Amino acid sequence: PTWTARFYPVLRVFCPYVMAPAKSANRIAKIKALFGCMTVPYFVAAFAVIWKSVSTPGLGELERVDLTGKTFVITGATSGLGLWQAEVLSSWNASLVLPVRDLERGEAIAARLAKENPAAPKPVVQHLDLASLESVRTFAAEYDGPVDVLVHNAAILGTGELTRTEDGFEECLQVNYLSGFLLTSLLIDRIEQSAAGRVVHVSAKAHEWGNISMEDFRTRKVLDLEFEKRRLKMMGNLGGSYADSKLAQVLFSGALARRLQNGAVSHALHPAIVKTGLLRNQDFSGPEVFLHDNIMVPVSRLVGFMQSEEDAPKTQIHVSTHPSLQMVNGRYYSALVPPLLNCGRGKAESCGWADPSEMAADRFLQEDLFEATCDVLGLEDGLCKRSVS
Repeated sequence: PTWTARFYPVLRVFCPYVMAPAKSANRIAKIKALFGCMTVPYFVAAFAVIWKSVSTPGLGELERVDLTGKTFVITGATSGLGLWQAEVLSSWNASLVLPVRDLERGEAIAARLAKENPAAPKPVVQHLDLASLESVRTFAAEYDGPVDVLVHNAAILGTGELTRTEDGFEECLQVNYLSGFLLTSLLIDRIEQSAAGRVVHVSAKAHEWGNISMEDFRTRKVLDLEFEKRRLKMMGNLGGSYADSKLAQVLFSGALARRLQNGAVSHALHPAIVKTGLLRNQDFSGPEVFLHDNIMVPVSRLVGFMQSEEDAPKTQIHVSTHPSLQMVNGRYYSALVPPLLNCGRGKAESCGWADPSEMAADRFLQEDLFEATCDVLGLEDGLCKRSVS
């Protein structure tokens, strides 16, 4: 074939005896040549890693925004990306509302941020358990302050098995998507009262592996009943119900963008791949932990697929705060399309802008999921009653 002919000179270098006529009688030489030929993929992979590492730009520095007078509600802000985002926004004088499961831990973080950033208001801490729809409703009723930006950051990876919440929903479906939908619908009027109203959905690149069955969602309270078959080696449930819930977030962002009023916007994003507490409940073997920590992580960081702790929250901070993103709506941004500013693609709102999966961009699926979610949650008024613009 043509492609073989193109690579024949390369193969002749690494596999001189293997490529030679079969009548060659030197078996030892043939064995040595075979092992030499087997190294070709590794040389190619090494070259690809080196090329990717030198050709991929960093995320760059963020544009600091004075957030005085702006209120940000950030779920999952007691650890990982949410905590790192809260630290930066507090240093930019934002008013933070931290809905948390662990009130003691949340208060300790609020006290530390207030001490480190005396110019910013002390963060408000209130209880919220996304595994309980009643808790979501209670939070929205008890917190009666303003909301400029709502950041759906909290997430769980899930066990990879069909584990249900007290409301009967699959755990990733409810914590990562369904409760966020409900919280948005309960806070939407306050968000739209702000001139900078924004809803930010911290999704993941894993949404590309997700799948959604409307029948399973409506009748079995799971996005895809066969998600357990998509469990990934050394990644746990990343390709299973977690991916399904992250796909649902991107779909919701698109449907929400068509319903928001008064200049409010909705954006979804892939934030970063970084070591957080997401994998803390995964049962990995010793060799798997070694391979993950000593090979996968270093190589992924080298090629720009994983970010440092300093770079990790930059994408969601940028999407949550940069004024230019108020001029566009329903977009998907990714840390894998750097840099976030001065990217040579025009204005700042075009930097980091990426294409979600084909399924996530399906407008019909967006609308089907939105309607089904309203039905499943029993929501008939407010956001669910609005027509599509």
